[in-house]
Amino acid sequence: MIEVKHLTHIYNQGTPWEIKALEQISFRVAREECLGIIGESGSGKSTLAQHLAGLLSPSLGSVLIDGDNINNPQRVREMRGKVGIIFQSPADQLFEESVFKEISFGLRQEKNLSSREIEERVRDVCRELHPPLEHLMDRSPFELSGGERIMLATASVLISKPEVLVFDEPYAGLDSDNRSKVSHHIEILRRNKKTLIVLSNQCEGLTHLCDRVMFLHQGKIVAQGRPEDLLVSEEIDPRVVDLLPPLTRMLIHLREKGIELNPSLGTPSSVSREIHRLLEKKEKDQ
Repeated sequence: MIEVKHLTHIYNQGTPWEIKALEQISFRVAREECLGIIGESGSGKSTLAQHLAGLLSPSLGSVLIDGDNINNPQRVREMRGKVGIIFQSPADQLFEESVFKEISFGLRQEKNLSSREIEERVRDVCRELHPPLEHLMDRSPFELSGGERIMLATASVLISKPEVLVFDEPYAGLDSDNRSKVSHHIEILRRNKKTLIVLSNQCEGLTHLCDRVMFLHQGKIVAQGRPEDLLVSEEIDPRVVDLLPPLTRMLIHLREKGIELNPSLGTPSSVSREIHRLLEKKEKDQ
């Protein structure tokens, strides 16, 4: 579906302020796959997100969708229409006076659609989301919570029926309740067989949400694979460990000390049950 080949991006190239944001990035995303891309601030995630949406031209390399270059000058509109991006600050994407007008903006530019058809398509898109946005149609986008704005931005992108959705830092600035809602929202899209790419500086939640994860560090891929494979590896990269949630880092540390707890255990309750099981086993063996 998507193939990124030797992608390199250099800002201010040829000047004293030259910055290499991405260096020789290569990976593939299969149709209906959910890929998590994790990296600290400055790792190149947002630059990569813009390349995936065709908003930047590479210094070297290419981004292909179904074998076609997304930066093909002869098919720019068609290729960019295949990828929808939800930016780190969804409020930057919002400009209409109501939720309904925001979602329907693109449809209202098409002269061959009736008001009824537009309303039906908007409501169909809203039903894909969880929680649905139908009860917020008359609200101003700027009255919504952070999590609701992300869902609105998603609906505004989904209405044009892109083949791929890219979320750039969807958890930025959200409290734990809204982060949980956004994760559930992404999970619903995944169940609906959307092709998803989620870029975040937070690993927490993504390792259980995504089919595959990729770790970026200073513009380079330092690890990629299925979360369960990466976390149980005996040779996990220290740069990856630094990006993991505190609970997972603790489990890796305990494993290094000879206490065999699976680092892919995702919740305190699952860790508690596993510790209880190990203690019972130890008592029986004594």
